[in-house]
Amino acid sequence: MNKKYTARQAALVLLCISLLAGQIFAQNRAFVQGQVVDEAEQPMAFVNVQIVDTTDGAVTGRDGRFAFSTRHLGPHELSASFIGFEPTRQPLHLTAGDTTTVRLVLRRILIELGETVVTVSTYTTGEDETVTLTPLEIVTTAGAAADIFLTLKTFPGVANVDGGAGLFVRGGDVGETVILLDQATVVHPYKYESPTGGVFGTISPFMVQGTAFSTGGFSARYGNALSAVLAMESLDLPVQRSYTLGLSLAAGSVGVALPLVEDKLGLRFTGNRSFTDLMFRVNGHRDRFIITPRGHDENLNLIYQYSPTGRLKFFSFNAGDEVGVQVTEPSFDGLYRNRSNGALHNVQWTDVWADWSAQTSVSLNQYKTRRQLGNLDLTPRDWTGKMRTDWERVLGTFGILRLGAEIENANNRYVGRIPQGDIFDPEAEVFELDVSYNARRSGAYFEVDFKPVRRIVANVGMRTDYHNLSDDFVVDPRLSAQYQFSEDTNARLAWGIYHQFPPPFDYNPTSGNPNLGPQLAQHWIGGLHHERAQFLVRLEAYYKPYHNLVIDDPDLNLVNVGRGRASGVDLFFKYGGFLDTRLSGWLAYSLLRSRRLQERHIGFEIRREEAPSPFDVTHNLTLVTKMQIFSKLSGGLTLKYATGRPITPIVGGVPVADKSYYLPVEGPVGSERLPSLQQVNGQLSYVHFFSSGHQAALFVAVSNLLNRANVLGYEYSIDYTQRQPRTSLFHRSIYFGTSVSLNY
Repeated sequence: MNKKYTARQAALVLLCISLLAGQIFAQNRAFVQGQVVDEAEQPMAFVNVQIVDTTDGAVTGRDGRFAFSTRHLGPHELSASFIGFEPTRQPLHLTAGDTTTVRLVLRRILIELGETVVTVSTYTTGEDETVTLTPLEIVTTAGAAADIFLTLKTFPGVANVDGGAGLFVRGGDVGETVILLDQATVVHPYKYESPTGGVFGTISPFMVQGTAFSTGGFSARYGNALSAVLAMESLDLPVQRSYTLGLSLAAGSVGVALPLVEDKLGLRFTGNRSFTDLMFRVNGHRDRFIITPRGHDENLNLIYQYSPTGRLKFFSFNAGDEVGVQVTEPSFDGLYRNRSNGALHNVQWTDVWADWSAQTSVSLNQYKTRRQLGNLDLTPRDWTGKMRTDWERVLGTFGILRLGAEIENANNRYVGRIPQGDIFDPEAEVFELDVSYNARRSGAYFEVDFKPVRRIVANVGMRTDYHNLSDDFVVDPRLSAQYQFSEDTNARLAWGIYHQFPPPFDYNPTSGNPNLGPQLAQHWIGGLHHERAQFLVRLEAYYKPYHNLVIDDPDLNLVNVGRGRASGVDLFFKYGGFLDTRLSGWLAYSLLRSRRLQERHIGFEIRREEAPSPFDVTHNLTLVTKMQIFSKLSGGLTLKYATGRPITPIVGGVPVADKSYYLPVEGPVGSERLPSLQQVNGQLSYVHFFSSGHQAALFVAVSNLLNRANVLGYEYSIDYTQRQPRTSLFHRSIYFGTSVSLNY
């Protein structure tokens, strides 16, 4: 009994002490609670709420609510801040033991302040209200094969050079566009890689939540590109379980999205395998292939939300492809074979720290391929590691400051032989290669968005880059501004200097030049933008001079003496949205004029002439239309017209002593153009919803409805006295498939 009585006494004493401590604690502290919303009265998550000049505060939850206690009593100010919004303050008088409830409203800091730079010559995709295209619009674009790159080719400023996915922007080649994913550089962004890019993009559109594609005038945060930047962002945490299965005439796919720990940990996976043999048998041209194009890719995305503001993303991509096709070259008629394997692994950290929004990523690219054709037998391998960090801070009502830096190290090895002068005859002269070296590039930037006067938002930035192979340090200033005529209409101006270092292969001492320096371009851009309700209109004019371009040299192989210029006008008009309006679509038109110093091969001699860029497509017109035919059936058409690109005709050949091949004698550079490219693509889609959130889709696509044989180039006889057009592989062709999505 005494022990029990003693235990009861002890419990009573502890209870009294706890109540007394709680009362003392409450008497010495005040309590603050409330909610943060935006101008549309929508709750704002991850907002930093704090008593000014103290460390007391909290971060809002997903419902915008917060609560905390403080010892700072009396008159104070409560502040709330979030990147891209004006910080707000509210006076408080805090009394010990009392609870104060507040409601804070955050307003965007400036008119489109965070988008001042990226909206100059930029087209975006994603779920945000301000994007140019939604993911659904990408998937339903006829002729785009649900591919991000092929969809971007329906935008102005991107030339339709061939049927592939290569991004030729404003007269530049595919090497002048840099591709990013979660800050990591995608070193090999194309499937079935070729000098003109490739057939498809490597990154699945179903693993990407948004893209920003800038065809010029991009800000200081982006560097090492003469023409364009494509920045992609992978998906965030899945909110529900979903499973997707797809099967089509040439491919099969599977997708999984799993929330492993609610609001904390999630996984996404897609796997794709292509098997084109049946497609080529159905549409013809199977006999052109010894090995029909085949490949696979796997994408894994792990997301860990370790705090309300902190997140870790792991993205891993693996792919392989193979093709064996009969190729006809003047110097060799035989089999071209290519087998490639590549991977990209990236870890990205995002958080808010001391009023800074930070993102840092560490990535690794790996790639190996073997290319064989006649005397060409080359096995390139590369390993590229990169670390990048970006920091952003709101400077009160002044604007936004951004800082960043990156370090990139590429280890390259080239083993094998390549033909001299593009002569693929097995008896022709070759460069024997067995070289390995590191290319290291480091860069840093800063930029500020601010509002100097009413109606004007400006961006001023500077970036620097250093490359060890060229041993050059470059400085690139960038400026842009936006003038707001009204809520719907604005004018935009941009200027900047852009350097790009040659690819590592050009520095090899056998076929390249170890003394190459950086190439340079300037961007001058002016435009108008109007967006209201379902209408969007953009008109831009640009001028882009080039200096120090890398071109061939008979003595040094390659030299930095190239120059050129490109100018033009881009027009983009868009109406409606898929499923939002019964009829929707967009029109893109580009006018381009360009000149570049280029090589002219006359037998054993090389001359230099100024002529239109090889990718100077003067007029480029794309019309995309979509229509809801019935509630579950939709259709679309994509019409393309493009002026033929310039070519250099071969007017004769010079026999090589004791050899069976000829050296070409070229006519004036760019003195001919291919016939215009004309193509109409159509697509029908049927979507059936069943049970709770599940759906099944069927689609049928027809490419080149008019069965036009578009000329992509010319094939010459061995002595160059005869030529015949080389047309697109497919004339009219059909493609169909189905997919099932299960959502729980």
